[in-house]
Amino acid sequence: MSKMTIQAGLVAAPALLLALALGCGKNATPDSSRIIANIGGAKLTEAEFQDIVKSLSPDPKEAQTFLTDASAREERAQLAQRIAMSRAITAYAAQTGLDKEPSVKRQMEQQQANIFFQALMKKRMASMTPTEEQLQAFYKERVEALKTQGRAQGVPPYETVKAQLPELWKQQQMQSLSDQIQNEVKQKVPVTLADDYRPAGM
Repeated sequence: MSKMTIQAGLVAAPALLLALALGCGKNATPDSSRIIANIGGAKLTEAEFQDIVKSLSPDPKEAQTFLTDASAREERAQLAQRIAMSRAITAYAAQTGLDKEPSVKRQMEQQQANIFFQALMKKRMASMTPTEEQLQAFYKERVEALKTQGRAQGVPPYETVKAQLPELWKQQQMQSLSDQIQNEVKQKVPVTLADDYRPAGM
């Protein structure tokens, strides 16, 4: 991954932009680091910026490079500007009463639910570690699929691609993990719908 992954991640994630604009995930401990942006009296500190970068990148090394590499200076500046502008827009919406409009509140509620769900997925994915047997089975499954498509020639041996398989395996588990989380939510927070609003099969 390149340092641009972090920049692209912020641009492509409206829910994340909302979270950053609202200052979600701020450190509970006092932050005495340098102020890098002033947004209508609110501050964006260097420590907070670093935390945001780390949350945007799944690779700690990539995040560290982005934060320290001299060649990434312009990308860092652009990211800081985007974060500051998203917070400025949020502050302006509050000043004008836009944040109180019912349609806006409904959209924010949906975005917030999406943020929480993605955070649950990320947390569960981080703790998922496939066994050697699972990786071998996954590899064989992929090879068989390629054979079925007539594309098995030149497939590298298991040991050659072994290091890349855990991430691919996790991606395959995402749908079942999503279903699992939704089922857990339903158990903890039961939902009932009126008969004429109940989807078929429920």
